[in-house]
Amino acid sequence: MNLVLSLTEQCNLRCTYCYYKESHAERAKVMGDSVLEAAIQLALERTVAFRQNFLNITFFGGEPLLRFDAIKHGVEVAKKLVLGIGLKDFRLHFAVNTNGTLLNDEIIEFLRRENFQIFLSLDGNETRHNICRKQVNGEGSFAKIAPHIPKLVKMNVIVLAVVTRENISGLCESIQWFFDQGFKRLTSAPDFDGHWTEESLDALGVEYQKLADLWVELKKSKSPLYLGTIQDKVKIAVEDSRYRSYSCHVYEGGISVATDGSIFPCTRFIASNPAAPYCQGNVFTGVDEARAKEVHDFVHRDKKDCEGCSLKWRCTAHECACTSFYTTGTLDGVSAEVCAHERMLAAICDEAVDKLLNA
Repeated sequence: MNLVLSLTEQCNLRCTYCYYKESHAERAKVMGDSVLEAAIQLALERTVAFRQNFLNITFFGGEPLLRFDAIKHGVEVAKKLVLGIGLKDFRLHFAVNTNGTLLNDEIIEFLRRENFQIFLSLDGNETRHNICRKQVNGEGSFAKIAPHIPKLVKMNVIVLAVVTRENISGLCESIQWFFDQGFKRLTSAPDFDGHWTEESLDALGVEYQKLADLWVELKKSKSPLYLGTIQDKVKIAVEDSRYRSYSCHVYEGGISVATDGSIFPCTRFIASNPAAPYCQGNVFTGVDEARAKEVHDFVHRDKKDCEGCSLKWRCTAHECACTSFYTTGTLDGVSAEVCAHERMLAAICDEAVDKLLNA
């Protein structure tokens, strides 16, 4: 079971592509201890009910390190509750999604000691990162992250880089820069804002082609780099699997909790409003199975618009609930923008595999 706790809607950055710009417009709400504790209790109960043997708790925001106190409290509460159920071989894991600007020695040591998985939002070197990831005062945020990069590398963080129409150029060079710093696990994802043109997708395709060529060369040299942009597509094809089998955790795989305790399928749905689309209940009353039925059904059905498409199980337009909701407002919608992107990327990835196998 994966539990995402939106500890705060507040953030010290104003990234141009933030998908909470509307739902978190006031950037004021925070999660109280009673909500946090009830959310962990509920997630643990669902974990046991679904006969799963692990609970992963991800601290999210806003910027969750603004609530470092709540993170520490959440870890303590989770440990006590897991100890109380007395299950053998039960695994408890913690993760945090952070922009990295508030890190200090105390926080880093706590995250290291508790074996946190850190997901770091970083778009590249200083020039590229600062295009979109700005502070409240409009200045770039890279300088606040840079001092911590050596320690973050040692902690094997996962880097998440966002690609916009403004920062397409230099994507491959940024991935190379990450690798040169020592990062070993990273991925990139486009900001599907509804305004990608054929020209901008072509420009992104050029960067993807360079990225795929870089990946092939690194794999030939036995590099330990995991580049999700390429390898996620490759993995599904090789294993004859699908995204939903390992990356889309809605319903049985996880719940996401807003600051007021409202329950949602995943991160992009989160809003502190019980009437928000796809709200599935509240941590104090539990999951409303009637309201959750549409999400449950999504996991077990294919989209009608994707019938006959050989790429559907490798495609986020078909497989990912978050992407569907964010780009179309519904679970069943298919964004033409996302569809075009996925077809392009899948073709480039398949060509990269051929080059690697025939080297």
